[in-house]
Parts: sequence; structure tokens; C-alpha cells
Amino acid sequence: MTGEQNWASSESLAQTTSGYDLRPLSTGEVLDRTFQLYRSRFALFASLAALPAAVQFISGVLQILLTTGERVLHGLHLTVISRPILSAIIVITGFLVYFVCYGITQAATTWAVAEIYLGKPASVSTAWKAATANWVRYVLVTLRQYWSICWWLTLSVAMFFAVLALVPRLGGGAVIAFGIFSFIFGLQMLASCIYAIYAAIRVSLAIPASVIESLGANTSVRRSMSLLVERKGRIFLLGLLVVAMSMIIGIVLSPLTFIAFRAHGAERYIIQMVQLTGTFLSRLLIGPVAAIALCLFYFDERVRHEGFDIEFLMLRAGTPPANPVAEGNTSPEPA
Repeated sequence: MTGEQNWASSESLAQTTSGYDLRPLSTGEVLDRTFQLYRSRFALFASLAALPAAVQFISGVLQILLTTGERVLHGLHLTVISRPILSAIIVITGFLVYFVCYGITQAATTWAVAEIYLGKPASVSTAWKAATANWVRYVLVTLRQYWSICWWLTLSVAMFFAVLALVPRLGGGAVIAFGIFSFIFGLQMLASCIYAIYAAIRVSLAIPASVIESLGANTSVRRSMSLLVERKGRIFLLGLLVVAMSMIIGIVLSPLTFIAFRAHGAERYIIQMVQLTGTFLSRLLIGPVAAIALCLFYFDERVRHEGFDIEFLMLRAGTPPANPVAEGNTSPEPA
């Protein structure tokens, strides 16, 4: 964010009347405040979440209308890809656009939560303006988060295909060697998934750190790790809550999948559009929950580790506090 919009500037906070008390909170209290904020300003947070959800909706519609056809198998009308190249282009383009919009949306939601949580007004336009001012940085932070989560899993898959390409050269022992490798690969994939969950928890506060402290990608990730030395379990519980909410909506929409197997022609397209609409609404409703909660967890960790409540009072009094970033890390980038 620019110098005038920097959330962490002493001038901005010195004029703030706190809307919520800054004190250590339990997991239940953080989640309770999350839903209080979401419910009281539903239109704001749902509007911010609409963009990435809309990108995925449009991408799905284009795939259905331009790249899919029907194939009847045992009385079932199965959807097949009729134009694989065009489908791949739509998927890749949609993913890239979604990734950029997702990073900006997370930053905008975090900015709005921070403003509201400390008693300042926030709107969709001001949140987007603040987030898009440094959108490249937030996208890079998101990319850095995904790399921290997926690098081991990506390496495991790459090794699997590399060994798979060498199997035909092993001659008679190929079947035994492939069986042994498949077993080892399965164990490695299990370990990779466990590590991915652990890594996702450790880097989960990178976006709030980047928005509020104006940190770059690597520094934000390190900042998140330093704040989450303890209490990783409640971030895991938040993830379970979001997954459970998604599963409930998925169960509600699942009958449409079975109906689509029997449908064909215009009826099939209508059902698929209804499915996409349901998915869009679920992302619209569930998306802000994690972003709001992570911002509040970030506040809570700073209160516990660094006395952020005292820092906030000092800033209101016009006294600049010390830099919270641990010495030795890169100092916050200029906004």
C-alpha cells in the first residue's frame, strides 16, 4: 500500500478509536469474532470474494460450452473433452487469472478486517484500492506460500514419472521393481501430504504480515513461521472448519451429479450450469471465513508475542514503537 494508505503508519493508528479490544483470545473467541465481523459486514466481504469465484465460474462455463461433448456408455451420458487443446488453454488461463485475483482478494479482505477490527470504516472500493496498490507483492506472497506447501509433493510426482520412464529398460525385473517403487512412492506421497498440511499452517499468516507490515514474499513467510512457533493446532482447526463447510455444500449439490449422468442435451447443460452456480455461491460464502480468521489469528499472535495491544496504544499516543520484525530479517519494504 502507498504511504498514505499504509495500515501500519503511526499517523493512521494514532487517529483510530479501537472497535475491538486487543487481548489474547482463545480459539473459540477468535472464531466467534470472525463470524461476528462476517455477519455484520456480509456485503463487504462477499463482494471481495466474488471476483475469484467469478473467474472460476466463467472458466467452468467456457469449458462446458466450448470444449465438452457427450458419450453414451451403458445408458449413461458421460461428459467428455472434445477439444483438449482449447480445454487446456482455458484451464491454464483460468487458473492464472484466479491465482492473481485470489492473492489480491486475500490482501483486500485482510486490509478491511484490520481497519474494521481497530475501529475504522472500510468499503469495497477502499479495500480494493489498498490491495491493488501493491498487487504484485501480494501475488508473490501467495506464490511463495504455495511453493512452501507443494514443493515436496511436486518433487515426489516428478520422481514418479522419471522412474516410470526408466521401468521399460529394466527388462525382466521391471514388474518387481515397479511394485517396490510404487509402495515407496505411496509412502512418500502420504508423507508429502502430511508435510503440505504442516507447511500450510506455518505460512498461513504471510498475507496478513505482508499487508499490515508491508513485507515482501520471503520475509512475510518467515514472519508467519516466527509467529506460529506455538498454537499451530488452532490454524488446523480453522482448516477443518472450512473443509467441513465446503463438504456440507458439496453434499447438498451432489444429487445434481447423479442427475447429470442420466441427462443429455440441453438438460445436461442446465444441470451443469446449476452445479457451477452452486459452486460459485459456496466459494462466495465460505471464502472470506478463512481470510478473516487468519487476520485475527495474526493480531492474536502479535498480542501474545510482542504486546501489540501496547504498541497500538503507543501509536495512538503518537509514539512510534520499535520494529516488530525480528532483527536479522529483512526490514519492511517501503509501501
